[in-house]
Amino acid sequence: MEVLQWGVRALIVVAVLVGWHRYRYPGGWGPAFGRTYAPQRRELARARRHLTARAAQAWFQRTAVQLRLNSAQAAHRRRISAAEQALREAQNPGSGPVVDDLGTLVLRRHTLSIGEDEELPLAGLTVRIHHGPKSHHLTVTEADGQVHHVPLSQSEYEEIAVHAFVTRITNAARRDALFQAGLVDRVEAARAALAEAEGDTTREDAVRTELHAMTQQHRLDPEQAAALARLKSARQKWKDVTGRLPAR
Repeated sequence: MEVLQWGVRALIVVAVLVGWHRYRYPGGWGPAFGRTYAPQRRELARARRHLTARAAQAWFQRTAVQLRLNSAQAAHRRRISAAEQALREAQNPGSGPVVDDLGTLVLRRHTLSIGEDEELPLAGLTVRIHHGPKSHHLTVTEADGQVHHVPLSQSEYEEIAVHAFVTRITNAARRDALFQAGLVDRVEAARAALAEAEGDTTREDAVRTELHAMTQQHRLDPEQAAALARLKSARQKWKDVTGRLPAR
């Protein structure tokens, strides 16, 4: 049964090849396979090969330049995306990474969190310490005057650790004040960088110009025209002999 199946498949392949050959060399069995028409078949085959080879060469050249254009366009898009991300970060720097923590206080680069519900901007923030009999009391004052009280148990947190943490908050607040003061300039610089990235199509334009010039060159290629003329002549000769005009 398997041998029969392979035999059927082989017959199908042969039938397809014969049909294709007859399509390429129309006019019946004689023109397609007979010795009498062998010179005309060879001439037509050579003319087709020359034209195909020339077209393939031109295609590979254009494809290479097109790939370079695609690469330039992708690089341009990546540059724009990076500039857009930089602008978003300049406009909204967020809380920043965690710098330190103590009890319910979490110090980040731009904010101080008190528990899970309150996150205060660092710029303009001040912290004072008052030591009670059982607790360290931190008074956190925002730039707009709002006050928050944070108790820290003396049994859990040593006085020196509390002072060290408050010092880190104070230093971070000063750094963030400088950071916020330069925010407008950084946003403007990021906008300018984005505009420059969007407008800089120099590399793309150069490759696009090269591709256009190559396409024009191929369109006017004398060798391509000669190959077309040879194929046209071979096809006409075949028609004169067989009465059928073959496909290109």
